[in-house]
Amino acid sequence: MRSLYSWHDSVCICATCAKTETYQARYPRRIVRKSLQVHRLHQDNRIGRRRCQEDEAIILMRSEIEVLSPRTLEEALTLLQQHQKDIKIVAGGSDVIVQLRDGAIKTEKLLNILPVKNLRFIEEKKGRVRIGSLSTYGDIIRSQHTKKHAWILVEAAKQIGAAQLQNTATIGGNLGNASPAGDSLPPLYVLGATVVTRSTSGRREIPIEKFFVGYRKTALNSDELIEEISFEGLTRNDAGAYLKLGLREANAISIVDVAVALRGKRRNSYSDVKVALGAVAPTIVRAHSCEQALVGRRLTEKTLKEAAELASQDASPITDIRGSAEYRRKVVSSLVFQAVHKAVFANRGRER
Repeated sequence: MRSLYSWHDSVCICATCAKTETYQARYPRRIVRKSLQVHRLHQDNRIGRRRCQEDEAIILMRSEIEVLSPRTLEEALTLLQQHQKDIKIVAGGSDVIVQLRDGAIKTEKLLNILPVKNLRFIEEKKGRVRIGSLSTYGDIIRSQHTKKHAWILVEAAKQIGAAQLQNTATIGGNLGNASPAGDSLPPLYVLGATVVTRSTSGRREIPIEKFFVGYRKTALNSDELIEEISFEGLTRNDAGAYLKLGLREANAISIVDVAVALRGKRRNSYSDVKVALGAVAPTIVRAHSCEQALVGRRLTEKTLKEAAELASQDASPITDIRGSAEYRRKVVSSLVFQAVHKAVFANRGRER
């Protein structure tokens, strides 16, 4: 048992079995009694801690979180069906544990799906790439399938934290977290990814642009989890790039990030162009006006500059601690120009 302390809560996380008689009868030996692996989280000293008015002592409330750790997908779906809104799914825990500490989410149960091994895979068949939801960013960086058919996703994965985080955080977790600053999301948008979800009722396939329905909101039902992500891979004749601007070179949340994919090459033009912008709206957005300005046109620096200027019109950024809305809008045009230029010109002749 480990304790997580913060200004508003002190959470004891311990592994436990499902307590329903139905589940214990069906799966008497399968629940793993294993503590959830978490990092030591230090006390948050930000302004806003609840203090005792007399002696300024920090008030800590205690609660206990049950961690259910099924071994198979079927067991996980059964538990999810039983608890639904009363349980929170956790895999790598890089987002959920921090959100628990900060009070962004509250739950008394965690469904630890990390032991479900058949959700961790990367496969390619006839040009279509499938990535299991428990695949880490380290898996994506090392996979020959993603290096060959989704190098823009590989580039994004390299930007996510340090090696420790890349080997812990999962792509399914990044989707479920639904942050508009999620680095893997713009590449998945331009790759035209499909999110496959599972519940005890069956499987659903949701286009990624319909999966996110608002700021940190998804189309997942309370009894569903993300099973895999699939997309048509890029080919040798396609072009693509990913660029990110943060406050520092590494381990930074995006101020703006951009992914581009160009398919259907015709000499110096492409018949299909997708441009996605991250951290400039409540969800990832497609720069449709920019895309239309590039489709079928001869790609010169002049063409790229004109299209990049249009991209800023599709953004609706906010001002926060990382940058103003005006700054973000200007950065969008610059990053889009650089990304398309890199995809079309800088990457020519590169081995994939």
